[in-house]
Amino acid sequence: MKHRRGIGLAPSDHHAVEIDTVTLTTLPQWSVIYACCRACRHQTLIERRELARRCGRDMSLAELAKRLKCQRCGNRFGNLLFLETLPRD
Repeated sequence: MKHRRGIGLAPSDHHAVEIDTVTLTTLPQWSVIYACCRACRHQTLIERRELARRCGRDMSLAELAKRLKCQRCGNRFGNLLFLETLPRD
């Protein structure tokens, strides 16, 4: 992709995910879930298997984001979910 001023931009590897419809079951195995607190910017990896055991596999990512609580500062509002795709062979 070429920027209008001649700067070459790399193609994006990010894919949009509709968080209202994607559940832990429908999310590909090579996706990793991270949570980020908006108040203190603390980030942590979320273990998918533990989460599925505690909350159920059919919980949407939107519902999951509403239930997040920061372990550092205790914030429950506006916390974010990030998905990362692991490299596949």
